[in-house]
Amino acid sequence: MGRKYPDEFKQMLKDKATILDVVSQFVQIQQNGNAFVAICPFHNDTDPSMQIRPDLNTFGCWACGAGSKHHSSVQSCDVFGFLKGVLNCNLGEAIEWLATFLHQPLPALTPEDQKKATLRQAWVDHCKQAADRFTESLMNHKVAYNYLYHRGLNLHDILSWGLGFGDDKDTDFTNTRDRIVFSLHDYYGDLVSFTGRVLLPDEELNRINQERKSRGEREIPKYQDRFPIKKEDPYFQNHPYPEFDKRNHLYGIHLAKTYIKDWRTAIVVEGWTDAIMLHKCGARHAVSTMGVALTDAQMELIKRSGAKYVITMRDGDKAGLDAAERDCKIIEQHGLIPMIVPLDNKLDPFDLCKAYLDGMDAEGMLKYIDRNKRTYKQWLIQKVFNETQEGIMYHHSEIAYLQNMRMQKVIEILSAVMVPVEQDTYLRQASELFNVSYEALQAQVNHYAIQKKHLVS
Repeated sequence: MGRKYPDEFKQMLKDKATILDVVSQFVQIQQNGNAFVAICPFHNDTDPSMQIRPDLNTFGCWACGAGSKHHSSVQSCDVFGFLKGVLNCNLGEAIEWLATFLHQPLPALTPEDQKKATLRQAWVDHCKQAADRFTESLMNHKVAYNYLYHRGLNLHDILSWGLGFGDDKDTDFTNTRDRIVFSLHDYYGDLVSFTGRVLLPDEELNRINQERKSRGEREIPKYQDRFPIKKEDPYFQNHPYPEFDKRNHLYGIHLAKTYIKDWRTAIVVEGWTDAIMLHKCGARHAVSTMGVALTDAQMELIKRSGAKYVITMRDGDKAGLDAAERDCKIIEQHGLIPMIVPLDNKLDPFDLCKAYLDGMDAEGMLKYIDRNKRTYKQWLIQKVFNETQEGIMYHHSEIAYLQNMRMQKVIEILSAVMVPVEQDTYLRQASELFNVSYEALQAQVNHYAIQKKHLVS
């Protein structure tokens, strides 16, 4: 993980480095008169569209906007902006790369930073030792191993993802005791915590919890994370990771970030095994929110990985649909393009992946995603249709009223689309779906936009 460095050291490196020398380490530069151009590494460029300005020591791409505020992740035009984007790293790591390139020694750590670094490394080492023990325990636990095997996970998956079975030998990880263990890595690939899943099928766990609930007993949690009992405990003060806050991490990001950058797309799912199975099917740009709603901190990790598009793939029940809508709103807030792959009711990504894998058609899952993905606006329009169509079909006397009510919702959605070509596409799709004329719908959208503008002014 990159550490923080003094501003003076950062500026010294920036003054000594020439943008031409740095960029040429990653792409071939061509001179065109007084200008220098190169194939842009931040989008699928075929005709050199990135310009390098030695006089200003800056770069910029006129095609994708890299090096400006118009790009989703590469927004700085200086040498550090380029390095953060091309290396998929943070500022501290970019400084370290540039210092090595310029043969400049790094500033010495302060005593406080040295203590933090030592504690953090000790914690990571401790987690690695526990992970080795958990994996060995799983290999020797026939019931747990067979449970994973019948769920579609093999030895390669166990070793690649650091799966295991918890024991009672470590007071730091009591949450994993007698549970399937999922190793949790940070963005850099360091192992920092574990989550334990109860060794019971969902149906049996639900039955047991219903019985416990009827007796007034506490339900058994399906997943259990590691938290300290009291924050004032010395344990909390002496560990760099005293509690693992899932809201600040994404399961699988350390494996997915390279593919996210290559495809400029991330797939977001809810469950741990959802992400594992998608990777097995070739969707290696998938990450999991680990059962929580998508957060700002998680979005920052996705943006940092170089994504332009984020596909949310939640469960097909009502809770999953609501979560997908919340995901799309926060994705838009972060300047990325949200998309949704809708699933049938009571179906989740794991089930779908397993069906394709059982049919020896892993690539079929990628085709399914590509065929069924929808933009957020497309999905919202379809959602209005799905929620209202039954009422239209069975209440003939109220067709005009119901049609008007649902078209008002569609008009609000369409009026929020600012790109004319994009809006026109949605207008045509909506007019066909709801069986209304394109001209009438377009007029209503324009009228709504004018009214809204007057209200704002």
